[in-house]
Amino acid sequence: MIERLLPRPLTPHGGRSSLPIDLSASLNPLGPSRLALGAARLADLTRYPDPSAAGLAAAAARRHRVPVETVVPVPGASWGLWTCLVLYGGRGVRCTGLGPCFGEYRRAAEIAGCAYVEESAGLEPALAARPDIVVLGNPANPAATVLAAADLAAACAAHPATLFVVDEAFAAFAPDGVSLVDGRVPPDNAIVVRSLTKELGLPGLRMGYLVAATERASRLRAMLPAWPLSSPALAAATAGSADLDHIRAGAEVGRRHVGLLADALTRAGAEVFPSCANYLLCRAPGLHASLAASGVEGRNCASFGLPHHVRLAAPTPAQLPRVLEAIHG
Repeated sequence: MIERLLPRPLTPHGGRSSLPIDLSASLNPLGPSRLALGAARLADLTRYPDPSAAGLAAAAARRHRVPVETVVPVPGASWGLWTCLVLYGGRGVRCTGLGPCFGEYRRAAEIAGCAYVEESAGLEPALAARPDIVVLGNPANPAATVLAAADLAAACAAHPATLFVVDEAFAAFAPDGVSLVDGRVPPDNAIVVRSLTKELGLPGLRMGYLVAATERASRLRAMLPAWPLSSPALAAATAGSADLDHIRAGAEVGRRHVGLLADALTRAGAEVFPSCANYLLCRAPGLHASLAASGVEGRNCASFGLPHHVRLAAPTPAQLPRVLEAIHG
């Protein structure tokens, strides 16, 4: 049981650069969903939003073809991760993050009082220590690698005493067969965390949801405060969940632009790692400063424990020529 929450400072994040082109946050390269943005602008700010955000739960259930009782709306993926670890963590709970990974995994686990370690050798070595909770990104951040849903489901079955918290914030940009919620409810010992801010191109509106087996989802839902999403966020999330054409088109453009970045970086002498998302990781000493001098912000990955590494998001079509020019330069 958690006796008290333990304050921890914020971890470094991207997406706040003053440079003309900001590739430190990985968003839909086609920009905001017009359906979501239009719905947000029409939201009635003179009334309280639905205290349970039921419209988002219903929209996400339709999208993934799962029962609505398995969906828990939250104001963004990081808030969802925090909720999972506060509910299931606590003093003496062993939590392993599959690294290198999003800094909020450690922060949320330590706020909950967990004994947190990061394992970079892979899922099987992480599970060999029999942690109570394992947190992993699928796709991983910043590496952009993926685990097949079938393999992840098999790992859940083989380790029933471990709770798998699966961060699918970028799953909409990944190949088919990656998400644990494509037409099915996750295994009983898994919680899937989904973000809508990336795929809808609206990071200023915090919106996402959790998907879990009905009993576990009920416990997570009971942790929520009333009005978990503001009226504009709820309207955008509900409308945007149905804008699959925009999401799929953004994923296609993202793959194409990431491929062009990879080719350019390789020719420039960088070590580029394979990507299954709308961003890529590369090792190139001096690249972050060089790009910044050309007006392009990348994500310095030193905070992930990866010195000399940079993560670059897929640029928009309008940004692409200038980014390629900066890399060549």
